[in-house]
Amino acid sequence: MLAPRTRIVLVRTAVGVTGLFLLVAATGISTDFWLLKLVITGGFLLIAALSFLMNYRDLGIAGLLLAALFNPFIPIVLPRHIWVIIDIVTFAGIVYYTYWTTNPYWKGTRFEQYVSTLFPEPDFVVVDRTRDVSKFLDRRVESDMHPDFMFRNQKTGKNFAVECKWRGRWAYDKNRELGIWWNRWQGDRYAAYEKESGMPVFVAFGIGGSPERPKEVYFLEADRLHYAFLRQSLIKSGKTARQL
Repeated sequence: MLAPRTRIVLVRTAVGVTGLFLLVAATGISTDFWLLKLVITGGFLLIAALSFLMNYRDLGIAGLLLAALFNPFIPIVLPRHIWVIIDIVTFAGIVYYTYWTTNPYWKGTRFEQYVSTLFPEPDFVVVDRTRDVSKFLDRRVESDMHPDFMFRNQKTGKNFAVECKWRGRWAYDKNRELGIWWNRWQGDRYAAYEKESGMPVFVAFGIGGSPERPKEVYFLEADRLHYAFLRQSLIKSGKTARQL
């Protein structure tokens, strides 16, 4: 089984190579359009297969549709200038969408947005949200080390913090047990923040599906996460958003 980072590299490589042939077709560097379409179709089929393997369903469907569009066996007859536009738009779209889908920062941001919907107004107020300013200042910003959200329950008046983590699927440890690999340092950091702030800190784990539509979501207290590998039984013992 390929590591997640390896699969991402393969998807991006497939997109890059396919995009290169799209540009060759658009510029007319080669006029063997049957061969170009064959290579492009194969590229999109590979992109689709890798995307489905990584649970990037939308990108996989896009790959299949584009493979059907460019396939040379049942060709779609269009004027040359229309094909040039299609080639360029497809190139720009697939490169941008692949980056948006596979970039860890954007995946995290999309899951954070999903988690925020689990605590809707007027029952909950977003007191604060980490802004990741350090990414733009190129230096450490202390507040960026805090959990992603601080919410206030309007009924109880109590605050609590939530850190958001999404995983595409369950992982295995060396004993073939299911769970999630975790940075113990993060667990210690959020447990320390809980003591310092005096409010509960939870880590929201989303597993499977997509960041904006995960299959499973569990909220666990930060002081329970002191292991490098968090077993599935531990994760599934977490709370739901309604129980916080």
